[in-house]
Amino acid sequence: MNKTPDDWYTLDNRAFEIDGKNDEHVFHIWFLPKDWLGIRQIRATRLRLVYWEGVLMGRDFKAITNTDEIPVQQAIQQLDMFTPSLVNSGWHEAQILFGDRMNEIDSRAQSLLNHFCSDRPCKDEAAYSLIVLGVPARSVTLDCAEHATANAQGFCVSSLGYFGGQDSVQVLSRVISNQLTPPQVQKYAAMSLNSIADASSGPALLKALNFISWPEAAEQTVEALGRIRYEPAAPAILSRMQKEAPEAPQQAYYARALASLHYQPAVPTIEKLCKNPIVDGDWSLEKQQGQYLGSAPEIALMRLTAPWGRPSNGVRLLLLPSKGAAPDQIRVVAVIENVGDRDTDILGPPGGDLIVDGTRYQRKDPVIMDGIITLRVNDVAAHAIDLSGLITSGGMHHVEYQLGTAKSNQLTLRVPTVFK
Repeated sequence: MNKTPDDWYTLDNRAFEIDGKNDEHVFHIWFLPKDWLGIRQIRATRLRLVYWEGVLMGRDFKAITNTDEIPVQQAIQQLDMFTPSLVNSGWHEAQILFGDRMNEIDSRAQSLLNHFCSDRPCKDEAAYSLIVLGVPARSVTLDCAEHATANAQGFCVSSLGYFGGQDSVQVLSRVISNQLTPPQVQKYAAMSLNSIADASSGPALLKALNFISWPEAAEQTVEALGRIRYEPAAPAILSRMQKEAPEAPQQAYYARALASLHYQPAVPTIEKLCKNPIVDGDWSLEKQQGQYLGSAPEIALMRLTAPWGRPSNGVRLLLLPSKGAAPDQIRVVAVIENVGDRDTDILGPPGGDLIVDGTRYQRKDPVIMDGIITLRVNDVAAHAIDLSGLITSGGMHHVEYQLGTAKSNQLTLRVPTVFK
């Protein structure tokens, strides 16, 4: 009892150690309270064998396993445990665990560094290990994000996307706009700024875009610029787009961002990327089944050029024609775009209203039927609407769709005279 895990510093000795051996297999494991705080000592020869680095959490405890055998680590993980790492799905659990104790936890973590660390490498490893341990130490993470090197900086930069706040935005902005920042860290900084979505990060993101060369970092920088709709960046994004090969993967990011910025001068360039420039409802539904709909350049072109209805409460709607799933079916496809500033649970029940030839019909089925109800900022979703029971005669018919206070364009359908 009361044993400190190997290679860790702590002021909290609440731990239970087990030493295990089975033939040539050897390991040491420490079971700890879930709110245990410690920082890992720096070891130049430490092997990072598994992504959770020996730190796992069960229902009532955390565990630190010391072994150089991957099968042993994997066996421990299978004991109904998961990683508490803040950047690997552990943030929500950390919020539950530490709740309103965040300031206290940060102060205790800082005390550990003050007590045990006298140089930068020690502080870097400490901040890194706190993230892996699932401990949200804000001031330690901010310092690491701006001044650390190698893996530690990437982990700390990534976790700031969860912390949020102006202090995180300011540090991330300085990191991404510094030409000496490693490209991988710039990518993580852009992703975190995208997550925080603070408009004040626009100038730093644009500055970074002008010198970033690594495609993955450029993609995420453009994504963040589109998320905050920083319009001064549009010419620079278009310029990069025109210099890239049409088949380059980053073109989808450029097209999406330019559509989010409503940058009409980009239309001819985006149009050249489209295999199917004229989008109908059936194409949208088919595309949505196989991939994220917003990644298609055709959708970016549609967002810029289609006759959308006027935005209302962060949503705008577009009705597209459809051939229907059966020969005697009449249907249209509604496309919904989130043009607001926050993710919206707009895709669930109760559904919208149809207006057919001036008569309103309330739809009771939800827009999306697969359990996903949230439409993220700048995202689009397509939804088939069956009109067979509402249109029973041939000729010209006019259809509109309303969801909340947003109303679509009016779509004119020509229904054959001979119609069952």
